[in-house]
Amino acid sequence: MTCHKRYKIQKKVREHHRKLRKEAKKRGRKKPRKDPGIPNSAPFKEALLREAELRKQRLEELKQQQKLERQKEQDKKRKLETNPGVELSHKVLVKEEFGRSKAKKAKSSKQNPKKLYCQELKKVS
Repeated sequence: MTCHKRYKIQKKVREHHRKLRKEAKKRGRKKPRKDPGIPNSAPFKEALLREAELRKQRLEELKQQQKLERQKEQDKKRKLETNPGVELSHKVLVKEEFGRSKAKKAKSSKQNPKKLYCQELKKVS
């Protein structure tokens, strides 16, 4: 790579970074400022604090209710998607297949590996 090209690339990178910094300044602060709270000299400070605490509790309760509702809806959807009769018969079939495959593996482990490979090829084709 020529020096001219290398310097040109470095210059473009500097310009790009400068542009990004400028955009960041325009957008403002990313981190929200911390709430200073209620000054001690403010009248009815205790009442304001109680109201704020009640608001927080209400918001938390709403969030929990919405979460429970979402979970109930998901459970209903899952129950509708799966049929209980089909599911039980499927489990029985899977167990039977699992038992058969174990017996085959025990039997096949005694056989020659070359023979096993040929059998697998025949199954595939």
